[in-house]
Amino acid sequence: MSKYDEKASKTDLYARVKLAPVNAIQRAVAVNALRDADAISNGIMWAMKGIGRLFARANSGQLIQNH
Repeated sequence: MSKYDEKASKTDLYARVKLAPVNAIQRAVAVNALRDADAISNGIMWAMKGIGRLFARANSGQLIQNH
């Protein structure tokens, strides 16, 4: 079983768009949509990692106030 490679996966998506039977304008729209989707997914992953770090700190007692 091969390890998932994000770069190879992205390259495959762009290659499929390049081979799609569409005109240049439609291809440009598809590539822009892929770039937008990539940016959105990167933003979501960044936010999820940040929230995970916040909860990890809260669980370790750093953010809990003792009165």
